[in-house]
Amino acid sequence: MGKRRHREKSQWCLGWLAAFALVVMADDATAFDFSAERIVKSGKSVVTAHVNAKDDRWRFEFAQPQGGASIIIVRMDRQSSWLILSKRRQYAEVPIAKEHLLAASETMEGELSREFVGDQTLNGYPTDLFEVTVAENGGTQQYYQWVTKVQRFPVKTVSKQGKWSEEFRHLIFTEQSPFLFELPQRLDRANPPVETQH
Repeated sequence: MGKRRHREKSQWCLGWLAAFALVVMADDATAFDFSAERIVKSGKSVVTAHVNAKDDRWRFEFAQPQGGASIIIVRMDRQSSWLILSKRRQYAEVPIAKEHLLAASETMEGELSREFVGDQTLNGYPTDLFEVTVAENGGTQQYYQWVTKVQRFPVKTVSKQGKWSEEFRHLIFTEQSPFLFELPQRLDRANPPVETQH
């Protein structure tokens, strides 16, 4: 009986380590299933969206439509986004734009250095606060970033000048239904909105 219990415990530990390794090795966008309210401020512009994320796909539902779209579903596996124009019962399939990307990794694009500032609880999560320097537009830019201690998720990022920020509120790490990332039925295909045409 003791050997069996020891074997089960060993198998559980191996399973947990394998799962942990998969999370560590996963791409930035595939590390977490979660839902949250995402608030992005850029100058005087504030864009609020409910976000659901699963593996290599995510869904934004906007408080105010963006480019005519009330919902955007991003599918990295298809290398495209669906812009859902709910009022017109239409959708447009477009290449993934930079503003459709979701930062779910503590490593920032173009990161040059990271300095630990201290511990802080933010939006209900214990976090590590960092000052991060990134290469941006031919120069460097500094950001403050709060990263959850357990999941290593960037719950808030703010430019040091305060002109730009991204924050996830009501953040819940839980499995998301795959149906959230499928194209709703009974929508007609539309031409891309003017904002997304190149």
